[in-house]
Amino acid sequence: MCGIFGLVVTAPSQLDRTAWSRAVRNLFALSESRGREAAGIALANPEEIVVHKDSVSAGAMLGTEDYRRAVARASDGFFSGSEEQDKLAAVGHARLVTNGLQGIDTNNQPVWRDDIVIVHNGIVTNWTELWAANPDVEPRAEVDTEVIAALMHKRMGKGQSARQALAGVFGEVYGETSVALFQRGSDELLIATNTGSVHYCSSRDGGAFFFASERWICQKLTEGDKCIPGFEGAEIMQLHAGEGMAVNLSSAAVETFELKAGEDDTLAAPGVSPMLASQRKIEEKAHRLREARTGMQRCSKCLLPETMPYIAFDAEGVCNYCHTYEPWAKRPESDLEAHLAKYRGDGRSPDCVVAFSGGRDSSYGLHLLRERYGMTPITFSYDWGMVTDLARRNQARMCGKLGIEHIWISADIRAKRANIRRNVQAWLKKPDLGIIPLFMAGDKQFFWYANAMIKQTGIPLMVFCTNRFEKTDFKLGFLDIPPQVEGFNQPSTFGMGRKARMLWEYGRRYLGNPRYLNRSLPDTAWAFVSYYGINQDHLYLFDYLEWNEDEIDDALINGYDWELADDTECTWRIGDGTAGFYNYIYTTVAGFSEHDTFRSNQIREGQLDRARAMELVERDNAPRWKSIREYTQLINIDFDEAIRTIDRIPKLYAPGLPDGANA
Repeated sequence: MCGIFGLVVTAPSQLDRTAWSRAVRNLFALSESRGREAAGIALANPEEIVVHKDSVSAGAMLGTEDYRRAVARASDGFFSGSEEQDKLAAVGHARLVTNGLQGIDTNNQPVWRDDIVIVHNGIVTNWTELWAANPDVEPRAEVDTEVIAALMHKRMGKGQSARQALAGVFGEVYGETSVALFQRGSDELLIATNTGSVHYCSSRDGGAFFFASERWICQKLTEGDKCIPGFEGAEIMQLHAGEGMAVNLSSAAVETFELKAGEDDTLAAPGVSPMLASQRKIEEKAHRLREARTGMQRCSKCLLPETMPYIAFDAEGVCNYCHTYEPWAKRPESDLEAHLAKYRGDGRSPDCVVAFSGGRDSSYGLHLLRERYGMTPITFSYDWGMVTDLARRNQARMCGKLGIEHIWISADIRAKRANIRRNVQAWLKKPDLGIIPLFMAGDKQFFWYANAMIKQTGIPLMVFCTNRFEKTDFKLGFLDIPPQVEGFNQPSTFGMGRKARMLWEYGRRYLGNPRYLNRSLPDTAWAFVSYYGINQDHLYLFDYLEWNEDEIDDALINGYDWELADDTECTWRIGDGTAGFYNYIYTTVAGFSEHDTFRSNQIREGQLDRARAMELVERDNAPRWKSIREYTQLINIDFDEAIRTIDRIPKLYAPGLPDGANA
């Protein structure tokens, strides 16, 4: 999620102005991978706390005159040798927006509320409830961080010390929370975490201190060309989940203390936005499209329709996908237990890295690894601009309750969304079902960074929690590539000939629509290499375990207050901002989507009967208007124009009708 950091120096001789400025810049640069949508810094000297923030990336902010002036104002006295300014502390923030528009400065960080200046990594998922439970404290911004400072101030007004107040607030908040804060009139920097996403070092002489959100950042600053003078070879420590820390600004001395957690709050249900007139109109069109789809032939055993690429039916109406399906034989759970035992640590130090999308499978897998198998994971997420806020909140719930460190790698969100916009606009000019996966190309660097995380953390065990029901042969089928009968759709099962065929088919379509020859090409090429060209020999948890949807939903919803989307009852794909859009296209044009293939695989494995599966498909293929509108807003394309274009594409289940006549 966001990156937070801090640096405390107690004498100008420890770092001159150039070295100090370079250290702060490197802290920003290394933390920027966790969030590039806004940045800010708070600097404390004995006379004042100077706060500066901007709705741009950290790199862009560092080049502004306003930033230079703010830093000079806070630090000039310290570096000129002023007796009145004999200490200097800074905390910084690289923001990944989770709530509150970043264009409004009050929503960016550091947040100043009452006598507290605070930076926050994570999400307080029950922030609206906390405001409601404290009507005497009014919110002034739209960011969840503010409630932490407000409740701390309220508690201190009743006589609690700052440490007591901080511990008390951590007992009230629910979600993934790591903070650092200054208080007016105090000589302490307070830091606290309920996930362990704080790592820190003291200088060799003990007179300086810094912290960051990830261990590898500390490693970069204690060795090599980015090393902060005085920190060469310094021991890197971790502030563990449930711990707080007070750093004395006069001496840089560190004292840790325990955070006393209270009972979890009941989360408020999300509000439902009113439907817009244009959405009501589209819903009427979608109803007529659903009526047109009822005439499609579907497999008499599973649900696959006649529009599924490469499908054929026998005399009994059973499709070739059912005939060639091989029931999955999971590997013995004892093999999983033996494998995990090789890596299991002491319960405090991390022993595995979990690829964490925030979806139901990765969330449940995290639960199993921690609660059933006694592992101590670090979670890793890659935000390419289409991770939903709901997914982030659910990630915060999981990591906060389990006490698990969460590492975010954030792409250049604006650039990623611009690439998506270019390719979606190109597609809308010449729609082609085979090219739709291009919309999701930007997320494939997830696999590149997964391998990088193994190197950065030094933890060799990477765990993925994908399940085998998600096999979607039709996506390549629409690219004129026949289904692969053997194995699961993992890159390791794709031969060179199949990969070459994919490149040929994509290349042919690119040349047929020159609008695809745009600035997104390098990113798309990197995505292909990341997914198909690197080793992915990781542990796949559900190769060993039975996947049961009802059990998973029950464990997450009732065990972690896992939040559902308010535009679908389905728990799958709700953390993916693209899914509502592309599944709408597939359903509208081809008459089926990922949900049809998913439920068909469940039928073949005996998990669902056909009648129940059909009910679920009809439910889950309903257009997710709120998600689709949010998607078009995020990538900045016109919602109405996009929907009109999709509706006018000739339908595969009604080939005799002219464009749009069945809409």
